[in-house]
Amino acid sequence: MRDNGAFQISANAADFAGAYPYGFYDKRRPEYRARQGLSPELIDEMSAIKKEPEWMRRFRHDALKVFYAKRMPEWGADLSRIDFEKITYYARPWDRTARSWDEVPEDIKNTFERLGVPEAERRFFAGAAAQYDSDVIYHALREHLAEKGVIFCDMDTAVREYPDLVRQYFGTIIPVGDNKFAALNSAVWSGGSFIYIPPGVVVDMPLQAYFRINSANFGQFERTLIIADEGASVHYLEGCTAPVYTTDSLHAAVVEIIVKAHARVRYTTVQNWSRNVYNLVTKRARAEEEAFVEWVDCNLGCLTENAKIFVNPRGPISIKELKPGDSIYSSDLENMCLIKQKVDAVLYQGQREAFKLVTTNHREIEATDNHPFLVLKHFYQSGLQYLSWQPLRNLQSGKTGDWIAIADQLPDDGTPRRINFICERKRIKQWPKIPEYTTVELMWLLGLYLGDGYLERSRGGRPNRVYFAVPPGDRARSKLERLLIDIFAVVPKPKGICVTVPSSVFAEFVISMGFAGTARTKKIPAWLYSLPEDQKMAFIEGYLDADGYTRQSKMVGNVQYGQIIFASCNKLLLEELKLLMISVGLEPLRISSYVKERKLYKGRLKEYTTHYLCLNLRENLDKIRGRKMGSRTPLLKFVRVASITPIGKKDVYDIEIGGSHNFIANGILVHNSKITMKYPSVILAGRGARADTLSVALAGPGQVQDAGAKMIHVAPETRSNVVSKSVSFGGGRTSYRGLSRVVRGAKNARLSVRCDALILDPQSRSDTYPTLKIDEEETRMEHEATVSKIGDKELFYLRSRGMTETQAASLIVSGFFEALTKTLPVDYAVEMNRLIEMQMDGAVG
Repeated sequence: MRDNGAFQISANAADFAGAYPYGFYDKRRPEYRARQGLSPELIDEMSAIKKEPEWMRRFRHDALKVFYAKRMPEWGADLSRIDFEKITYYARPWDRTARSWDEVPEDIKNTFERLGVPEAERRFFAGAAAQYDSDVIYHALREHLAEKGVIFCDMDTAVREYPDLVRQYFGTIIPVGDNKFAALNSAVWSGGSFIYIPPGVVVDMPLQAYFRINSANFGQFERTLIIADEGASVHYLEGCTAPVYTTDSLHAAVVEIIVKAHARVRYTTVQNWSRNVYNLVTKRARAEEEAFVEWVDCNLGCLTENAKIFVNPRGPISIKELKPGDSIYSSDLENMCLIKQKVDAVLYQGQREAFKLVTTNHREIEATDNHPFLVLKHFYQSGLQYLSWQPLRNLQSGKTGDWIAIADQLPDDGTPRRINFICERKRIKQWPKIPEYTTVELMWLLGLYLGDGYLERSRGGRPNRVYFAVPPGDRARSKLERLLIDIFAVVPKPKGICVTVPSSVFAEFVISMGFAGTARTKKIPAWLYSLPEDQKMAFIEGYLDADGYTRQSKMVGNVQYGQIIFASCNKLLLEELKLLMISVGLEPLRISSYVKERKLYKGRLKEYTTHYLCLNLRENLDKIRGRKMGSRTPLLKFVRVASITPIGKKDVYDIEIGGSHNFIANGILVHNSKITMKYPSVILAGRGARADTLSVALAGPGQVQDAGAKMIHVAPETRSNVVSKSVSFGGGRTSYRGLSRVVRGAKNARLSVRCDALILDPQSRSDTYPTLKIDEEETRMEHEATVSKIGDKELFYLRSRGMTETQAASLIVSGFFEALTKTLPVDYAVEMNRLIEMQMDGAVG
């Protein structure tokens, strides 16, 4: 591979790594990996591998039938893009569950070491479990708890070793038909935790489980069942992460909790799923007499304005000018080709430090250091290669720089433009014939005008003639005169170095097509980018024949080397021409400038600047002249990063693209969280039962955090308290969606719901959707909702104490979330605050 060259990939990419702090992954091959897709045969395979009893196999098959019969939820977020046939439902990483950390395979151990799980176990937890893809690979419980009869094991082990206890409670709180994703979990569940706390036993230190998705296109469907017998108490903590892959993954867990009389269970979740994970879980508890249930739930989840995006049919426009619904180009990374996708949202990120990235084939883009690019990693000894999304800060430049993805060319899906030109002027001596649609010949002529044409206006300011500065000896002159007659039926008047068209109607036609202006102000009209490839190439050829020339350097065999050079005093025009060239598969080089002083009258000096856009002669001249077109199937190709240089603070933007979550900007492929929907619920079934839910959501750019709680009061003297706290920034969206229900006979029930939202910018959004169903008159219900923002005074105060904007905003948000962090063990609280600061990086200012 040449250092200044590029190469293409057309094969499927098997593994993709990520770019958020937990986005790493290892290359471990599973002991067993099922084929993609859902089927009864898959269920039989899973059940046989797990050595399950017959009742569980039948349970799975019944659940699969319910899954097929259930419709997808049509409220909340858009889930239509989940492709259930492209998901791997079972991957067995190892053939057993370790009881000692030293037994765990080294590569899996390294993954959890980097996540801090063993350290947390040693310091804070009474027991710990670690699930890797589909199976729990490590499980431990302190001896003194086992001696008291506490059971803490993975769910697969519980089905085999405690079948009567599991069968008594499994699927009783969340039945198979509860919702489509509960049915899916019931069919293909694997892993998860089983906890039984005997009567009167108090587990004074938390039990912890950590769930890790490592594979791409993967579904994790753990099943957790917690039973706290009379007077028992336990705190269960779970954490979740996944690498950032280029394809989507699905997390659809089910959690059932049975809390007997006078027992207490606290269930805490700290989730920091990557942006490519659909997080769709069902969680429910049943509280008997004087029982207490606590849910503590936490969900955490750019380019400068100079970035140009190709929009159909508006042409390349600044990223800040995009609108939701615009059709732009994205990449289908399974087939490594370009497709059209819709813009879901445009996100203004404020001012941030930006960098200019230049590739070896002279494509340029300005981005913040955290903006992801698709990088090709190649191992020459083994011949293996894989793709990963990496932030700009991780990219290497120069001779050993990383190879990043660019668009070889855009799809040739343009159509000729219909010309709707109407001239109302009368008494015209020479009335030209106006074509109905654009053609190759017309576009060559307009390209020639862009380079060497200008208008003459009458004293009244109306245009009355058009000039083409093409000298008699130029190869383009005879073609120009012929096309003016053939296309417009006008007779040109050659005069010296110019060809004149003395027609005001023709002059107005040129203006109506978007070619008005002087040499310093002319632009390429946006509609031109939506033409067929041959018409765009003809336009480039016309401009070459006007303001371009070739400079030959050497002949090697039958190949002539050198450069094609386009010259102009209008740099913006050359930048637009460069994007047009990229769209048709040409390889323009950098734009350079030359400043020259010229003496004027009485010795005065004036500087004149000429800009040059160059292409390699050997690779591009035949394409421009129309004898050799580019690839008909636009693919991604990879080029080396030549340089990365800081350019100071800039206004930066990002966009959210549905489906693929990537887009083409300045000819370079870049990336733009999937959705979290979960609503932990409690059935207060015994007199005096209590339930608290504390839900925290942090939604950043492109994320949808749709969360809430359901409290069902079916017994008298019950109390529930829901506190929902959310922060949205960078165009993120948070929603509280809750249900508070009191059935007839549940006298003296007390319900409280409080929703606090913090919105950091005008592009972000927070919604509250409370539902109240009160069938008992003797009920006390309270609902409170507040929305606030970070004030300039607070930021100024903290910054005057030496904090950066990010540190100041993070401190305010951490204070906003104090109700959560006070409930966490110290390691989790520290990690929570660190995650907040990481997510808030650049959210303000």
